[in-house]
Amino acid sequence: MRNTELLTKDVDSLYREYLVPAIGGSLAVSVYSLVDTIAVGRYAGPAGSAAIAVINPLFAIVIFFGMMVGIGSAVMMGRAKGEGRFEKADGFFSVAMILSLIFSALSYLILFSDLDGLLVFCGADRTILPYARDYAFIFSLFAPTFILTNCLSSIVRYDERPRLVLSATLVGGFFNVVGDYVFVFPMDMGLTGAALATVLGNTIQLCILSSHFFSGRSTLRFSLCRGFFKAAGKILSSGFGASILDVAIGVLTVIINKQTMRYGGPVALAVLGVIMTISFVLQHVFAGIGQAIQPIVSTNYGAFQEGRIERCFVLMIRSSVVFGIVSFLLCFLVPVPMLRLFMAVTDEVLTEGPHIIRLYSISFILMALNINMVFFVQSIMKSVAAMLLSLSRGLIVSAFLLYVLPVFFALDGVLFAMTAAEVVTFAIGAVYLAGISRSGGFIDRK
Repeated sequence: MRNTELLTKDVDSLYREYLVPAIGGSLAVSVYSLVDTIAVGRYAGPAGSAAIAVINPLFAIVIFFGMMVGIGSAVMMGRAKGEGRFEKADGFFSVAMILSLIFSALSYLILFSDLDGLLVFCGADRTILPYARDYAFIFSLFAPTFILTNCLSSIVRYDERPRLVLSATLVGGFFNVVGDYVFVFPMDMGLTGAALATVLGNTIQLCILSSHFFSGRSTLRFSLCRGFFKAAGKILSSGFGASILDVAIGVLTVIINKQTMRYGGPVALAVLGVIMTISFVLQHVFAGIGQAIQPIVSTNYGAFQEGRIERCFVLMIRSSVVFGIVSFLLCFLVPVPMLRLFMAVTDEVLTEGPHIIRLYSISFILMALNINMVFFVQSIMKSVAAMLLSLSRGLIVSAFLLYVLPVFFALDGVLFAMTAAEVVTFAIGAVYLAGISRSGGFIDRK
């Protein structure tokens, strides 16, 4: 039985039904990084927190592969479902699984070609490198499981099982929390233990997601068809826009790490590791809004349901504004408790840390809107525009400002560059979406 609930059920009810699991799932995924940073910071102090900041770009690359395939295939399958072409949806699913295996092999090639060299490139010095190496080696061994987990999360959500995605991420996240404590402290495994807890939690999540295809509730069938490369191209181009956010974060983290070491030193990098981890968590939470609307919008796009798409757009804007403002206020008002939560603080950290956290957190106000504009544009099949918005926010404008502003404002310039990039991206996205709306609506009927 092929479900069509996304085309018939009340949009507000659908949105709530998908939003809670999507946000919950995003929170659970983010727990991996959050809990690791806390455990490592308390175990190894500022050097451990700085090591996590160095490792984050490697996470970003691997997650990018999984999200690109998962989001891209879900968008294409959603459009096919809206058009009533279910066999075509099966074909996109099959191609997505093959692409996941290809990118898994590529991740090994990248990570094990020169792991120490990658860590140094990401900002590690002689003090930080041993800590970063312990964590990165374990993570690299299990990199394919992260690709498959991120891919299947989007596909299972498309197949109208958002609650299973939430369950998988909650169970995996819970194991990671418990594992971090047990492996890092009682077993005294340090960063190796933190990495082990993360990869095992993610593997549990993958197993639960995979159970969907053996449950009898899956509407998808593995069926290879002609035109593999054409289908792969559509998946990758459709998924690139939203998923490039993660790889852009990785590239930006490298630049931020280097600029912070140059203008602020190791203590500033340790504090930045905390706020970057918080930012990483928030970006995934914000993306939960986009993941909630994505299957609804893409399916209704295929069925030419303009009014339902417009309602999703309004709900997305409202949620993004609320989430962005609340996140900023939380970080701005209580920076010291956050620092104490994440690491064994020193006098230097308490002196420099609150200012760093407050200045960086201003960027959170517009971050949710910018991230979800990309998801929305991608869901209405404007993949080139989604890619350009992502690159503008996450790489081009940000990288330019990260090199220019510190010349005039030193470390404050590094921190404020992220806010300035969000402002520029919001202006570009708002003008683009207003233009689409004036030109006849969100659906291209050609």
